[in-house]
Amino acid sequence: MARSSDKSVTRTLEDLTLDSGYGGAADSFRSSSASLCCSEAHIQYAHGANFWHLTDSMHSRHNSLDTVNTVLVEDAENLECFGQCAKLPELEDVPWSLGEVESALNKDEELRMGVVSQEILARLSVLISRALMRVAKEAQRLSLRYAKCTKYEIQSAIKVVMSWTVSVNCITAALSALSMYNMSTEDKFSRGKSLRCGLIFNVGKFFRWMVDSRVAVRIHEHAAIYLTGCMESLFREVYARALRSALVEKDNGIPKFTVESLEQAINNDSELWGFLQQYQHLICGKNASGKLCT
Repeated sequence: MARSSDKSVTRTLEDLTLDSGYGGAADSFRSSSASLCCSEAHIQYAHGANFWHLTDSMHSRHNSLDTVNTVLVEDAENLECFGQCAKLPELEDVPWSLGEVESALNKDEELRMGVVSQEILARLSVLISRALMRVAKEAQRLSLRYAKCTKYEIQSAIKVVMSWTVSVNCITAALSALSMYNMSTEDKFSRGKSLRCGLIFNVGKFFRWMVDSRVAVRIHEHAAIYLTGCMESLFREVYARALRSALVEKDNGIPKFTVESLEQAINNDSELWGFLQQYQHLICGKNASGKLCT
């Protein structure tokens, strides 16, 4: 009886502390089942994190092929009408705040266009959260073999999910952040990881989000730094492309960037539109009109 009570207490403590896996909490790689996949019912934990069960497709040998397989926009619309096109789960808690997003955008001098409205920041947050979900799902699949998520799984997931140009920019930013972190050996206990990486986003929040989402049993800190640098760079990439290509209205001679301008710019960009959609199936290399990427 004492042993059974000890086991129950241990499991409760593991659920509360959300051990990242270095303590050997899982018996096998399947028990790591971080599932970021949609399901009709998902468990709500006491600490507020959601846990989605893995689907059979996560264990398929053709996952990467299924991820990047392309469908026509018209087919996607028909599937949505018949209720057959699965959608990505909406993230209730994202590892960034709107204030951090605004600071990250203002970090680039070319993107400083006055005060960014809260509507634009909120819409950007929703769009980038879909990209975060796609990268995390692919990194989860790549981490199943060794039950460990490192920077290499995050880097491979970025290359699979995003277009070539966008992925190169995100990986470059992530590599730069990791290099700064490794070189900042002085005062490493008095400064946070985000400051040592030169990032605005909080690396600790991303690490906690990866643990809560069960991306893998063991999550290396470099994976969290890579993902943080990638998402921060992606915010600036999407916003910069929208500013360059959108039809910005002028209010008393001052450029006025609206949510409609943002949506129109993304719909016309074949490198962004696909992986920022709400569909679970990834639509690659085409914009909202079906025009292929050149």
